[in-house]
Amino acid sequence: MAFRNVVFAAVAAVALAGSFGMPAQAQTDRDGQQRWINIVNRSGVTIREFYMTDVDTRGWGDDRLGQEVVEPGDTLRVVPTPRQRSRGYCQYDMKVVFANDRTVERRGVNLCQSTNLICTSTGSCRVN
Repeated sequence: MAFRNVVFAAVAAVALAGSFGMPAQAQTDRDGQQRWINIVNRSGVTIREFYMTDVDTRGWGDDRLGQEVVEPGDTLRVVPTPRQRSRGYCQYDMKVVFANDRTVERRGVNLCQSTNLICTSTGSCRVN
């Protein structure tokens, strides 16, 4: 019984870590797809907020970085929430908010094909 509780707690901790933008290991969903995005900050400005929703969800929801930021030169992996992943979506809309209040939106990013969102000093973010 105690072992079962420990395993459940470990699984819950991993699920929560992925939900809040914390670094996560590659995860394969039931359909065999791996869904995540590496936020690569090659700009000279800190990324303060990051939003990611599947294409059928209205609004941006919660900031996926929480108390974290992505400093210039850093990379952070974000995975969809367990609820988003269970719905089987590949297409996601993303919004990056920099510390200088500049925002960049990327719509219809295919996480089943692309794994990097690279933000550069030109103030743009591209997907590859």
